[in-house]
Amino acid sequence: MLTYSLKCDAGRAREAVGGDYAVVELGGPVRIVESVVSLYLGDVPICLYKSWRLTYTDLAQLGLSKAEVYVRDDRAVVRLVRDGERLGLRELIEGSPLVVHAMDINEGGIAYRVFRLGGYTELLAKGVASSIQEAFVPKRGVNILVADIPMMPQYERHLKELLDIGREHFVELHTTMLSDVCPVCGGRMVKKGRLVYCPRCKVQLNRDVNAAWTLARNIIRRLGRMEQLAELREVFMLSYPDV
Repeated sequence: MLTYSLKCDAGRAREAVGGDYAVVELGGPVRIVESVVSLYLGDVPICLYKSWRLTYTDLAQLGLSKAEVYVRDDRAVVRLVRDGERLGLRELIEGSPLVVHAMDINEGGIAYRVFRLGGYTELLAKGVASSIQEAFVPKRGVNILVADIPMMPQYERHLKELLDIGREHFVELHTTMLSDVCPVCGGRMVKKGRLVYCPRCKVQLNRDVNAAWTLARNIIRRLGRMEQLAELREVFMLSYPDV
């Protein structure tokens, strides 16, 4: 459940965690400095991350004590975990199909879209729900929930619900939330009030909806499943045939 990383020396990363995959105690190879997470080899930082968990709430409240580390190619993926939380970062990265539940939460309710990527693309559902639990119905495969939740007091219930779901399911692994990045080409969009517009792809969306789709795109990139970016674009166009 982490965000971006820098490319790293895979050999040094494997040396730091003792192999391709390991569950390690925080304070060893994985250290937290303020809201930044870093993978260390001795006293030398190898990769840097920014954790959404450290952004949304304090460390003690979440009970974070360990981290999963998976080294793949020239990157290392790190996921902070709570005591008693489900492990399985390797499954998350390698599993197929990948089911992404993208949700935009605002005063209009919870708009959600569910799509499956894995050799083919299938839009499973879309609509408006009254709760995240109602919208997030796990499908067969590896499920990831992307929820764009405003940081305002009236949405604290939704954030708690998201964290509760995370105790049993893979919830979030993404790069920094950017509502002005095009989910199709990754280019910078032009802001028009609450809307954003991509001059290249001619996509125009509410910026909150766009943020959820951009996070879904970033998840796939972060997991190194680059071949599925084209499938993501396909399902996006199916969801928004008029953009």
